[in-house]
Amino acid sequence: MVSSLRLAALLLTPALLVAAACGSGDDDDDDSGGDDSSGGGSTSSAGGPGGSSSGDSKGKNLDIPKIRDGNFAAAKATIVVSGDRDLKLDMQGNGLATGGFALLTFVSSDVSVQLAFQSDSKDEAGGVSLSGKDLATAAAWGADCSVKVTDDDKALKGEFECKGIDGLQPGTVKGLKVTLKGTFSAPR
Repeated sequence: MVSSLRLAALLLTPALLVAAACGSGDDDDDDSGGDDSSGGGSTSSAGGPGGSSSGDSKGKNLDIPKIRDGNFAAAKATIVVSGDRDLKLDMQGNGLATGGFALLTFVSSDVSVQLAFQSDSKDEAGGVSLSGKDLATAAAWGADCSVKVTDDDKALKGEFECKGIDGLQPGTVKGLKVTLKGTFSAPR
């Protein structure tokens, strides 16, 4: 039963990531009446207005350098979920980087997390998805989350924060609001 649950979580995760990326554009248009500039969500400078505004999807810090090709066999992530769900996840995982795109996957017995990074695209920079027995959510870098990534000869690592993002309780239609804050390190 755990195997089929884990398989279902892994299959659902990319769909949630795509849905969040597609859905975040609609939320941006509805929530912000004035700032529709093309550079609003793709700068690595000032960040968002105020710094503590929940649900604001414009002006998030986005710092993703050119990512070198490689395999990551011993990746680690620490993710804190707060809001309608409170979790602290210390997870092991792995990943792959090719052609400027990196995908890191972390799986535990109850939760699956994927981090995707596209270094050459400010509009579709990637994002985070989390799928577990008590929470499913996804968010896009720059639109919903601030992210800072570094890549050197030894590791791909970084940190991210997604404030006030939408989620749901699997098996129900109960909507949730959560904040994700995490760090990751993926040695080459």
